[in-house]
Amino acid sequence: MNDDGDTVDVLVVGCGPVGGVLAALLGRHGARVVVVERYEEPYPRPRAATLDAEVTRILRQVPGLADTDGWAVGVRRSQVLAPDHRPLFTVDVPDAGPGSPQPALIDQPGLEAALRAGLSALPGVELRPGRSVVAIAQGDGHVEVTFDDGTRISAGWVVGCDGASSTVRRLLDVPYEGVSFPQPWLVVDATTGGDAGAPPTMSFVLDPRRPLVTMSRPGARRWEWMLLPGEDPERMADEATVRELIAAWLDPDRVQVRRAAVFTYHAREAARWRRGRVLLAGDAAHSMPPFVGQGLGSGIRDAASLAWRLAQVAQGLDDESLLDGYERERRPDVRATTLMALRAGRVVQTRSRVASGVLRAVLRTVGAVPGVEAFVSRRAERAQPARRLPRGAAGRHPGAGRLLPDARVRTPDGEVRLDDLLGNRWAVIGHGGDPRHHLDADARAWIADRRAVVLAVAVPAGETPVGAGCTVIEDPDGTLPAPRRPAVTVVRPDRFLLGALPAPVTGAQLTDASRGGR
Repeated sequence: MNDDGDTVDVLVVGCGPVGGVLAALLGRHGARVVVVERYEEPYPRPRAATLDAEVTRILRQVPGLADTDGWAVGVRRSQVLAPDHRPLFTVDVPDAGPGSPQPALIDQPGLEAALRAGLSALPGVELRPGRSVVAIAQGDGHVEVTFDDGTRISAGWVVGCDGASSTVRRLLDVPYEGVSFPQPWLVVDATTGGDAGAPPTMSFVLDPRRPLVTMSRPGARRWEWMLLPGEDPERMADEATVRELIAAWLDPDRVQVRRAAVFTYHAREAARWRRGRVLLAGDAAHSMPPFVGQGLGSGIRDAASLAWRLAQVAQGLDDESLLDGYERERRPDVRATTLMALRAGRVVQTRSRVASGVLRAVLRTVGAVPGVEAFVSRRAERAQPARRLPRGAAGRHPGAGRLLPDARVRTPDGEVRLDDLLGNRWAVIGHGGDPRHHLDADARAWIADRRAVVLAVAVPAGETPVGAGCTVIEDPDGTLPAPRRPAVTVVRPDRFLLGALPAPVTGAQLTDASRGGR
């Protein structure tokens, strides 16, 4: 590509985790992508600390991120502690096994470094670090973008993934509506030693004197302390104060502080997430309080929801009305998650001795009942993906809007995880037969244009599906959805179901269902 006046399908502004994941998914769909990032190197200090299992599942589809050893470790314990650090209630989170999605504690600099390495392996994706956007001009079928060094690029689409202070959002003149909360918190990240055998743990400390959240993983620890009225943020972040706070947990001489910073939090949304050919994702579109650990995860969900849509529009497989589903799906989920975070924050931040004492007493009593903690742990082990697309955005076919489980399935070549079999593609699944027998010519062309994976589930297990000319799988655990009548299960690249479409299926039905219709 030339450095001035070149043309690409999509320009992604910002190469944090959200922009990096979006660019990688677009690249895997075959789009031509340029990513610009104002920093030459990944930001070196920790920021986000947690991701849930659904988001780690998304990241496994990104080149270079399937191996998490350098940047993540699965959460093994979640607990609530008394002010003296004694456990009130503990849930042990079972290891889901190699390759299985699971909640994780992360090192964001390590994640960003792995993302950049993965992007470099994608031939259609180019990262241009050290550049910032200064002007955006939308034309007929393209967007002209000017950088701070005077060079320009023409892109079919632009996505701003450049954070809460987004330049792209400002250039679009889109308001960032909501509330910024004045309550400051001190976050301290440190490297530690001597804890290699300790389970990675998330802990909430119910101490009305100074509310606290802490996370630990081998070699690293994070503390988040709420500042009290009248405390000076600058003094609280200085070395002497940080050492004093750490001393209540560890010998401060045995840790190395990587970051000590005071932050406040926000609950804000951009008034619109798209203007013409420019879209917003991640913190550029929304920001939320940190109390349920979903800020970064919500942005990565944005990337997964947007990538397949944008790639299909850029490649001429769909018209741009397909993009309307992005905000229609994601905004309600972001609002619900933000509300949950605000509610959790009221509990975590309480300084009422009475309320904190009552909550501690309840948790202590429940935790002392034999078998309760073990029961909750078993429930966590058996939990299946529960997230659904918002009502009104998913469509009305049976199962529409549900997340396809990453089941272990048997193929003629052995046992694999379904995600590894599907890759970053559409899937069409038949039950007891080749699903293409239930598709008309337009529908078969529709799935061929999108390079869909075609599967037939053997029903019952071990029996060859009727007329199967595709890959045959067995579902030994009965995890996959099974329609009660002749139907075809259609799965989007982000693993959400269009549902079980009753036979015969037409191309028009697939197009309509992909937009959330019937």
